[in-house]
Amino acid sequence: TTLTPTGPPFPTATWILNDSIIIISSTNINDNGPEYEGRVTLFPSTGSLELRNLVLDDSGAYSVTIVPGEKISGTSVKPSPNLPVEGTSVNLTCEAVGPVFTRKWMKNNSDLTPTDNMILSDNNRVLTFNSVNRKDNGEYFCQTSNSFSSDGAKYIMIVNYGPEKVQLNGPNKTNIKDTLKLTCSAESTPSARFRWLRNGIEILSNSAEYVREEVELSDSGNYSCQAWNNITERTSSSVVHELTVTGLSAGAIAGIVIACFVLVAAAAGGGYFFYKKKYVG
Repeated sequence: TTLTPTGPPFPTATWILNDSIIIISSTNINDNGPEYEGRVTLFPSTGSLELRNLVLDDSGAYSVTIVPGEKISGTSVKPSPNLPVEGTSVNLTCEAVGPVFTRKWMKNNSDLTPTDNMILSDNNRVLTFNSVNRKDNGEYFCQTSNSFSSDGAKYIMIVNYGPEKVQLNGPNKTNIKDTLKLTCSAESTPSARFRWLRNGIEILSNSAEYVREEVELSDSGNYSCQAWNNITERTSSSVVHELTVTGLSAGAIAGIVIACFVLVAAAAGGGYFFYKKKYVG
């Protein structure tokens, strides 16, 4: 007898003759009565039954019961409630609707090779990072499958860390009335927020640059910048940067130099005039 399937293969099919079971076929087993040993085959992809070497007892009413296969759907990868922070534990849980026979994890389109800080548990349903670090950044994909279908979902891991290596850059000396520019940088995800201090007192916040258009002598002092990460809630500071403001600006120094040249030129001219007058006289 041949059946025309309406969908994918099914997990269970049972053929019956005159209220007696001929064969039961499921995903894992094929069980038939002893009188059918060696002369019956059930094809799970179609549900068809092949009966060979027929005998008189094979006459009668045949019936079949089929349990349809259930597809997998709605696969998702759910992270821990808190955002991943370097040094903390993170779980990725692969969920799906329908019977899941296997779960397979991938990272950046390659089979996942667990490292020392990773554990797969609950039949690969849960991927645990005991102490997540920035090297764990990437795209994680969980593929779910059974005998009838497959599904999958991805999760992009961004590990938050820092701030680290806070650096303050700028001149150590400048002249009065000149423009001062100091910059601050840090390694951080997400980007750090900065605040500036002079002699321990805050002078600016929420800026990676400190600019003073016309410095005064009072701007001399010990400068530092402080970086803060709003996700990791960690703070780190630069080393102290000492700034000295001198009394003359670059423009004033240039003016003095020019004046000196003028005086020298005037003196030279006066000497020449005196020498010429004396020689003529």
